[in-house]
Amino acid sequence: MDSFKHFFKRWWGSKLAPFIVILLMAIALMSKQLLTHSVLLGADSIFHFNRFYDAAMQIKTGKFNYFQSNFGFDQTGRVVNAIYGPVVSYLSGALLILCRNWYMFQSVQAIIFLTIAGLTMYLLCIKNHVSRGYAMVIGILYMYSSQLMGWITTQQFAGVGAMLVPLLVLTGTEAIKKKRISIPYLALAMTLLIQTHIMSTIIGFIAVIPLFLVALLHTNHKFKMIVHTFIAAIITLALTANVWGSALELFGNNYLMPVFPVDNMEDYAFRFDHYSWFSLVKPVEMLVFLFVIYYFIRHFKRSDLITRTLTFTGAFFLLASTTLFPWQTLQKLFPFLSSNLQFPKRFLVIPFVMLLLVFGKILTADHHVLTLRAFNEPKLFRYALLFALIGVNMGINGYNMDFKVDKSNQMVANHYPWAPIAHAYMYVKHNHHTIKQDFFGDNWQYLIRDINKATPDYLPVKSNLQPDDYTKLHPYYTAHYQLIIPNFNNDFDKQVNADGSLTVSWKNKALTSKNVQVPVVKYANTQVTLNGKTNAHVKTTEIGAIIAHSKVGKNTMTIKYVNNQQFNLLMIVFLISWLLMIIYLGAKLIFKF
Repeated sequence: MDSFKHFFKRWWGSKLAPFIVILLMAIALMSKQLLTHSVLLGADSIFHFNRFYDAAMQIKTGKFNYFQSNFGFDQTGRVVNAIYGPVVSYLSGALLILCRNWYMFQSVQAIIFLTIAGLTMYLLCIKNHVSRGYAMVIGILYMYSSQLMGWITTQQFAGVGAMLVPLLVLTGTEAIKKKRISIPYLALAMTLLIQTHIMSTIIGFIAVIPLFLVALLHTNHKFKMIVHTFIAAIITLALTANVWGSALELFGNNYLMPVFPVDNMEDYAFRFDHYSWFSLVKPVEMLVFLFVIYYFIRHFKRSDLITRTLTFTGAFFLLASTTLFPWQTLQKLFPFLSSNLQFPKRFLVIPFVMLLLVFGKILTADHHVLTLRAFNEPKLFRYALLFALIGVNMGINGYNMDFKVDKSNQMVANHYPWAPIAHAYMYVKHNHHTIKQDFFGDNWQYLIRDINKATPDYLPVKSNLQPDDYTKLHPYYTAHYQLIIPNFNNDFDKQVNADGSLTVSWKNKALTSKNVQVPVVKYANTQVTLNGKTNAHVKTTEIGAIIAHSKVGKNTMTIKYVNNQQFNLLMIVFLISWLLMIIYLGAKLIFKF
């Protein structure tokens, strides 16, 4: 027994212990999906599966086209990955190749994302002097929060961005503590977020502004801090040249379909209803937030600068994520919010990071809080309470996953035919595959072809769409009928070429030539070769689908997105800057040890 205690004490003190604990808790959270062999499908699943599938096939075949989707999205040649988390897309594509099927891929990817989230939160706590045990608890609470579960159950990509937000907050707390900016780490934190999820980057950036302003006010080297921040911004631009370079390339030459504008932003805030309590902020999490705010008010004079800034900022974002905030008024004053921010609930990631960090600081600094003297061991009540918090969160998360797991099991058991799921714009293509083949077979294309969803985001449109124009266009239905349905009858044969171009062939069985709407997309820089004629003149629909003059008999069209030379230079900058950053981080690691 003594030897076991000695071994456990040595293991608990090792550097691997936090990683192993958080990894095991991530596996525990995913245990139901693992044990039932389920694939959880939500509103955004098929969109992201298409992204990852396209990246995987590019890696597997070597037929690369950074802009054009030649494998995913029904082989329409549309642009998605270039401006939507490109690095995560290609890393996920590589993971899909290793995992071989969608069930294994989704399970492993979820565990990886959860573990990273737990570890980044743990690191944030440790760097802010939260004791090791409490830092692990806070990491697990964050990992089990609705921000991460949004990715697990419905594949909302904000959940993937949330796993990196603690790193950005860490740069702010370090700036206050050390009264200086760490150039490489600020650049790296911003870069990782930009390469993952732009909206999470914007929200995180806004949230850390108060931290950096406080640091600037309290440093004696204000000009130096401003210069270092500027240098970090330049390095970030170099490390993310692929992302903003793609945006300049596309938005500079095209009008792109925006995300859908919401009619009432309050509908997408925390509404204090059943859905909000179970899917956005669980009751125990809200109790923690309110306790932190209450404790802060009572002990304001004893709180340090970091705690004050974190609590004020976290509390503000908590309020801003609810219907208590005047979103209707703001939406009327600033209509662009409805199609840019869209969902006020996105702000919740900030209180989950900042207020949980303050909670960890309170537990570490105040040995009497959340204890009961009636016990022989007063802290026993605190530990029991913390374990209860984790247990209740795990229970509610399990409850939320039950529906998805049950639906997945029904899908596998009932085979085909099967009704649309989860979202009004998701459709099933009836064919010889079974859901079991889709989930567990090594042909990844089965799933994304059998269960399809029209997603019009980033398609080229004729003009800059205002909210009313967007509604009149009915982009989801339009994309479904122009880009998805024409593929169902196999009237168009599509072949990906070694140079990254896409060839589409079809037969015109009419007695005369005619115009044919082909289910592929043309952007300004998409080069079209029609029946051997390069740079052929073609028309496009309101969402960029090509209308080609089809001769009698067989027709062949090849499309290839040809980016400009400026983008090639930016990609060189991107690759060189990443190489230098890796060398720098490697050198720091070597010399540290």
